Amino acid sequence: MDKNPPSPEPGNRGWQSSADHPGTGPLIESYSQPDSGLSRYEGWALGTLNVLLLQGDEQAAQAAFDCLNAIEQRLSKFLPESDVSLLNSLGSSRPVIVGGELLELIRRSREAWELTGGVFDPTIGSLMRAWGLVDMVARTPDSNELSRLLESRGMDLVEIDPETQAVSFSRPEVSLDLGAIGKGYAADRIASLLEKKGVETGAMLSGRSTVLTWGLPPGEKTWQVEVCHPGNRDEALCRLSMQPGALSSSSAAERFLRAKGKTYGHILDPRDGLPTETIEGATIWTRQAALGDILSTTLFILGRDALGEGGCVEQLVKAWTPPGEEPRASIILAEKDSRSWGGIGWETFHIGEPGFVHSG
Repeated sequence: MDKNPPSPEPGNRGWQSSADHPGTGPLIESYSQPDSGLSRYEGWALGTLNVLLLQGDEQAAQAAFDCLNAIEQRLSKFLPESDVSLLNSLGSSRPVIVGGELLELIRRSREAWELTGGVFDPTIGSLMRAWGLVDMVARTPDSNELSRLLESRGMDLVEIDPETQAVSFSRPEVSLDLGAIGKGYAADRIASLLEKKGVETGAMLSGRSTVLTWGLPPGEKTWQVEVCHPGNRDEALCRLSMQPGALSSSSAAERFLRAKGKTYGHILDPRDGLPTETIEGATIWTRQAALGDILSTTLFILGRDALGEGGCVEQLVKAWTPPGEEPRASIILAEKDSRSWGGIGWETFHIGEPGFVHSG
């Protein structure tokens, strides 16, 4: 699940309230200022800093971080007793009975894999290791190694027995990496939990790539957020007035390595096993953070090829829209453009009613 090894030590539930000082970082953190009506809590999980901005008390925040810790214990590939680690270790030799949570993520991932033509593929764990994107020690696999590992990727190699909840892999070296869906899934779970506990307004920030909001800030009609510049994470590419929902971003600036004089990002194209360089960044608003994470990764690999009527983005949005609701998504693609500030230009696309408007 995590994109980086956990720190501090796995299982540490440490979190703290920081409602008594102004927030820092992205624009949305301004809601942690004392006069905002929201309190700020933070904790480390899923390999990143997670921040809650809540119109609620510390008990609700504690319950949220307990839930987050439990999800990490079950789904982190870095924890040896998690369902994911056990499946990766044993799944090629025998069926492994897994929990319903992992089973559901596998099913969702299989659907996304099919609708994207294999572009979204969590079975690239072995390829991630080959490039050093797990321990973050740069490597450059040769063509023979890549060819071998490409034979061990694809959600069709993950077999499920629905009666026993047993999962197995049909080839050796298949390895699940849920980094492209895990944070969004966890954010969706946390928001649902807090709403059931009566927290009517809140936001969860998981790293700088996943933001999920529900309700509205006191006295406001939208949430004010910013999209980080893909070439400089300390600068804003644009500012948005966002409706409640999820904002997910993918760019090479999130994590990258250098090997043999070349810099490459952490997102691999499962079709050839190489780091993708199609566009500079993708940001998408959706109702669900898990879907947003899937789509931002897919968009980063495919770029404009994922858009258009009948494209895989539209298909996924429609497939994940509850019956009776209008399919909606709003997208920003950042691409190289020598005429624009910082050498990056961006364009906005919408499916259905926009989830955000530009505010600066």
